Amino acid sequence: MEKVFDLIEIDKGLMIGKTHHSVDDNYRFNTGKANLYIQFHFVLEECVQFKILGGTYKLQVKSGESLFFFNPKNIIPIHVSIRPKIKMLSLLFSLDAFHEIIDDEAVDFNFLNPKNIKKKLYEKRELDIPLKMIIQQIFQRKIETKFDVLFIKAKILEFLSFYFNKKETAETHCKNLENTEVIEKIKKAKKIMIAQIDEPPLVEELAHQVNLPINVFKKTFKAYYGMPVYKYLLNYKLDLSKQLLLSGDYSVKEVAFQLGYSAPTHFIVAFKNKFGITPRKFMKNL
Repeated sequence: MEKVFDLIEIDKGLMIGKTHHSVDDNYRFNTGKANLYIQFHFVLEECVQFKILGGTYKLQVKSGESLFFFNPKNIIPIHVSIRPKIKMLSLLFSLDAFHEIIDDEAVDFNFLNPKNIKKKLYEKRELDIPLKMIIQQIFQRKIETKFDVLFIKAKILEFLSFYFNKKETAETHCKNLENTEVIEKIKKAKKIMIAQIDEPPLVEELAHQVNLPINVFKKTFKAYYGMPVYKYLLNYKLDLSKQLLLSGDYSVKEVAFQLGYSAPTHFIVAFKNKFGITPRKFMKNL
């Protein structure tokens, strides 16, 4: 029978699970078997039923929604029924893994407060656009190398920061996200920026080219793509640089100049800051 759900341990106490979108069979799994306390489940397509405590509690989680579950005292299994065509991602943590991947002092984790030690937490939430994008990136990433694991961990950290930092999440909410005309202009600006990646326009020039006030452009771009314009461009450049290096057709110097860096050293520093390794070592490990 075709495998329906991958549950992979990418680090001690940290597991990621995702469906195969083309499955034709039903599948059930019990998260209690993973011996993990903190659970996030994201439904990207269709609808999933979660049964807690043998069906005492039932929750329907629809497309674009997430379920966060935490029980500080006991490992309570959740039975999940996955039907054909469902697209779902799960992140499962032990407490030690959760503390390891993110600094408690950086974000206020109220659910880990000793005062809440007896409280079970079930939270169903509709995901906003930045969170959806992060989850999609995790879902789409194949886990084949240690670099893929580093990418997944970085995205999980980014997700946790957005999810629990309510102030930042509120700031990313923007009424223009519901304005299709503005969003089309934002997408057009991104295409312009990428087409001129070796010498991209200034933010003010981009806003002018798509006929948006600069404040509206900057705020909406950040809300839609989850980061400011130049941070998005930097991440895009560095992700692209990995693909160029993987092709074997370019040297580090050629990639640096192709992406608009004034000197290879600037590219090397940026690459190492993002991926934790120099471009040359990255190529040697292929």
